Amino acid sequence: MKKLTALILIFNICIFNILPACAKRTFKTYTQLEIREMQTQVFETSDRNEVFKAAISTLQDNGFIILNIEDEMGYIRARKDFKAKDTDKMRMTGYSLLLAYYITLTALSYGVTAYALADPIQRMENELAKKTFIVDTNVNIEPFGKKTRVRCTFVEKILENADGYSFIKSSPRKVIRIYEPVVYQAFFNELDKNIFYEKI
Repeated sequence: MKKLTALILIFNICIFNILPACAKRTFKTYTQLEIREMQTQVFETSDRNEVFKAAISTLQDNGFIILNIEDEMGYIRARKDFKAKDTDKMRMTGYSLLLAYYITLTALSYGVTAYALADPIQRMENELAKKTFIVDTNVNIEPFGKKTRVRCTFVEKILENADGYSFIKSSPRKVIRIYEPVVYQAFFNELDKNIFYEKI
């Protein structure tokens, strides 16, 4: 009996010690100057209103809902949301180990602790379900000599699904500041096209 108890304790300790080791990730880091250059584009026009209207059109074309416009300040705030899968492998590993742990306890207790199996199963189903993604953006438009300068930022939030009792519905599980040059270049390319359309 002592050996069995010791094995259960060791298994339990392993569950909660192996997970932090899986959490190490490497991200490319940018300097503040590199981030500003990535997020900023100068357009060959002095008509700020033209660029402003083109920016609104570009955001709407990409599924964003305009939340706030400050015309005098040259500021636009917009948001887009969509559903997609985002399964955290580390969480799934933890829930799988937890399920295995409860199965072992249930077997050893002749089914007395079978009620505990529902918790990891529900957590696994919740993790495999689609999550709500929200992308927030701020766009600043200002005169730059005889040109117009535009700076935009994108922040992605992944909301936590509610499983009825463990998680707070719609609380963000992850907030990511998007620092991908290709994302900003795609936005500025579309903006440049819309500025051209505004002139027609």
